[in-house]
Amino acid sequence: MLEAKARTQECAQINEIHISYDSAKEIKKSLSSMKLKDDSSWLDTKLWLGNVLKYNLPKSTLESIVDFKKNDHKCALIIRGLPIDNDLCATPYKGYLEASVTPLASACHIDIYQLANIEPVSYKTENNGFLFRHVVPSLTGRNEKSSHGSTHTFGHHVDNPDLPLTSEVVTEKSGCPEFLSLMALRSDLSVRSNFLLIDELLARLSKGVIAELTKPQFTISRPDSFGQTVSTVLPLLTYDSNNVAYCRYDKENTTPRTEKAAAALVMLEAQLAEKTLQNHIVYQPGDLLIIKNQRTLHSREGFSPRDDGADRWLTRLFGMHSLDRLVQAYSDKKHIGND
Repeated sequence: MLEAKARTQECAQINEIHISYDSAKEIKKSLSSMKLKDDSSWLDTKLWLGNVLKYNLPKSTLESIVDFKKNDHKCALIIRGLPIDNDLCATPYKGYLEASVTPLASACHIDIYQLANIEPVSYKTENNGFLFRHVVPSLTGRNEKSSHGSTHTFGHHVDNPDLPLTSEVVTEKSGCPEFLSLMALRSDLSVRSNFLLIDELLARLSKGVIAELTKPQFTISRPDSFGQTVSTVLPLLTYDSNNVAYCRYDKENTTPRTEKAAAALVMLEAQLAEKTLQNHIVYQPGDLLIIKNQRTLHSREGFSPRDDGADRWLTRLFGMHSLDRLVQAYSDKKHIGND
């Protein structure tokens, strides 16, 4: 369920659509024979995959998906009722699994990106370079504040925040992912995820605080999912030529370097605690949330896994407007970027 107040501001929109029983049945029927292996094979078929959804969804639903990328003010899209695999294996506590093990869910995920004209991407040293990350209580990462953690609350953050934001120039490093999606395969009704909209957050901050956030006076550390120790001095907030705001705040990986930066960060975090800004979602199987990674902040409550093979299990996918902002790590794998 989504617990959110109605959004009327032009600068901050959340949309929710539902896939009908008949549509889900036809999609599942069309995709039931998928037998692809590696990530490149899945991407090679994305045009065909997108057409499966195109021909099995009503016009209004298609328009909502297509418009999501194009409209700067649409920052989050919730899609309910997508079909998932009937014969799921046990929740993969090792944290990694080939996309071919969950063919229907993987196909639906790529379908949505293809319809929205979003390029699925991954990063060389993040998630072992795999396209899909399995968001599970990993046996080796439970104390981490990451998508493989569970014990601790995973604070508000933008994924891969040390990489260049959309309004910043890409040189040696690939750009920060512009889209992030999470699809639920197994749910835990006791665990809430949360996201909030950057525009609504900034509307509560003074011009002076915002000015400090736009200065390169914060140390941004590389998240645990990279398995690397890298830190960069950067601003937390940038704007493009159309005055659209982009953010790289990460509660677990942001350190102010000056007194003014520290004061601005205190003001920012005070607003992050405001319940009226927060949109809580409890995932159920077949739910997919896609957000604009740099235009929202997301988080997850801590929880204790049961280790019974049926724990909470989501899959995560990153996306870009274009591969132009990806500095390719391999000539034969255009979707994997240097980081």
